[in-house]
Amino acid sequence: MHVTAFSTDRFRVVDWRPLTDRPTDREALEEDLAAILTPKVLAHLPPSMQLAPSPDAASAWIDARKAESEVMVVTSRTAPGLVGLIILAAGDDTEGRRDVHVGYLLAEHAWGNGAATELLRGLVSMLRTGPPARLLGGVGRDNPASARVLQKAGFAADPRLSTPDSDLYTLEIG
Repeated sequence: MHVTAFSTDRFRVVDWRPLTDRPTDREALEEDLAAILTPKVLAHLPPSMQLAPSPDAASAWIDARKAESEVMVVTSRTAPGLVGLIILAAGDDTEGRRDVHVGYLLAEHAWGNGAATELLRGLVSMLRTGPPARLLGGVGRDNPASARVLQKAGFAADPRLSTPDSDLYTLEIG
């Protein structure tokens, strides 16, 4: 599943590959990510998404995401700078539809104003125009705010796929 761009009332969301391929743009992206990927933002992400303690941590983080996922950058329609990322990782094809793991992270300044819900709703709306898919969003039980975001975007908890530490939410589209 390849997503190139979509917009919401407040945000523009585009594929980050052109930014990661041009040296000047990549350098700016690395600086923006280093500012956004704070301990609070990273606190609820899995170990594979953490920053390594190294001078080139943001660059290595970008390379790791590029290798495993489609990533989209989120910017505001009214202010400069990076607001966050949406991460899509394709899973198995089952029963004529693809599983797509959905992740997102937002800068702390974007928390608490409905930005995540708006972005996920925009993503779901755009994906509904494509082939059938099952969207999956995993949330640690220590992160109820993210669980509410998924629920507001139409996802439902799936106890069969959840673990004692995290809940998996799904949404069938198409």
